[in-house]
Amino acid sequence: MSFKKDFKIGNLKLSHNIIYAPLAEYTDFSYRRLLRNFHTGLMFCEMIKMEALIREKSTKLLEYTKDMKPIGAQLLGANPNVAQDAAKKLEDLGFDIIDFNSGCPVPKVVKDGSGAAMLKNPKLIFDVLEKIIKAVNIPVSIKIRLGWDDNSIVAKEIVRIAKDVGCSMITIHGRTKKQGYSGRANWQAIKECKEVAKNDILVIGNGDLYCIDDVNSMFDLTQADGVMIARGMLSSPWLSMGVENCFTKKKQPKILRKEVLLKYISYLIEEKREKAVFDLRRISGWFLRGFKDIKYLRVGINAATHIDEAIKLINRFNWEEE
Repeated sequence: MSFKKDFKIGNLKLSHNIIYAPLAEYTDFSYRRLLRNFHTGLMFCEMIKMEALIREKSTKLLEYTKDMKPIGAQLLGANPNVAQDAAKKLEDLGFDIIDFNSGCPVPKVVKDGSGAAMLKNPKLIFDVLEKIIKAVNIPVSIKIRLGWDDNSIVAKEIVRIAKDVGCSMITIHGRTKKQGYSGRANWQAIKECKEVAKNDILVIGNGDLYCIDDVNSMFDLTQADGVMIARGMLSSPWLSMGVENCFTKKKQPKILRKEVLLKYISYLIEEKREKAVFDLRRISGWFLRGFKDIKYLRVGINAATHIDEAIKLINRFNWEEE
């Protein structure tokens, strides 16, 4: 398998099989706006707890505009009793697909049995997925890691569960919960999961995708049906466009990182106003990697108390090394 145009997840038609992952505190409304300048495929909002979704009338985590479609929502939680109502609410909000998060390794998530902690209880994963799938008419997918640790690898078992319960897609991050984001993602394990899935369920590879060559290698090794890019599109929001142009032999337009950064800032200002500088700090650590003498700019942005200070620093920086 490789890059594919006219990709389908259940009844959802997509322009290609490159998917942008949800990343808590990063893939906010402003960054989704920026990404849509480059990425034509499916992207997700940040994950949201089932209980919070039911309790709150609205949430900024799920904000989107029509031009952001196709767009998915990611549910987090371990209580089958609320899964059905939460899923139905997402469908009513107009989302194109629901992804069930069983892979987030963050301590505040796993402490209540959510995220990657679900990998300790595959039967519970089945129960939650069954409730979600029965509640909606849109596709349902699941995102997992290989297991809790090297002694409890359950990815193949979860693939079988996802097939049996009626999921349209499973995304597999090639690390365990214990690994966090350390070491290398195990793409061989993703390949083995694809062999278990056969053609009964889509398998999406995830982990260590930072450039076009990484995406090509992931496809070649795993034979996955698609890839999901997370941190790689924090540093290069145009990465999926580059992959698409590479496979379709289109000329890649020249992209100036400074202009992209200023565009993102303009979106932040519209949404956050005086708080925009704080969101910029979060993204800039990823976005400004790889430049000569970049430390001065990064330190300056982190010290800035107003977005105008950060903009002045960006305009003064020597971007000719790009």
